[in-house]
Amino acid sequence: MMVSKLRYGAFLVLAATGLVILSCKKTQQSSSNAVLTQAANTHFTTTVLLSGHPNLLSVGGTDTVSQNPNVGIRGLLIYRVATSGDDQFYVYERACTYDGLSNAKAIVASITPGFTCKDNVCGSVFTISDGSGQPSHGPATYALKQYKYTYDGTNSLIITN
Repeated sequence: MMVSKLRYGAFLVLAATGLVILSCKKTQQSSSNAVLTQAANTHFTTTVLLSGHPNLLSVGGTDTVSQNPNVGIRGLLIYRVATSGDDQFYVYERACTYDGLSNAKAIVASITPGFTCKDNVCGSVFTISDGSGQPSHGPATYALKQYKYTYDGTNSLIITN
């Protein structure tokens, strides 16, 4: 009788543990960020001419491209990494991953000297100089959406999603 109670108890403990593990896994898979989801579904191609954005001519320079015409959710933030090599720029969505859809005024902007950017509403700070776009100060917990680009080596930066 004691052995059957132990088996029954062990079964309950294992079943409860399995439920906890499965529920956590589902939560992680189903949790997503609204800004990142919308940005992934916003398709565009735009050409940025560096001659019209003098801040992007030197390393460490940042500049923005407005949302119009339909470029990203809140527009683009471009960071110049290098003047030669493959990864010369990082291009990010300006919509904050914390409040970028719920608040139309929530837009990330570069902070001098340009290695980070900050949401003007919630105060989240993101690292942009390493290509991660990760938040270094919350409440945001998701990295900024990063966009792809091609560069002709002289003046044209073609950004796509």
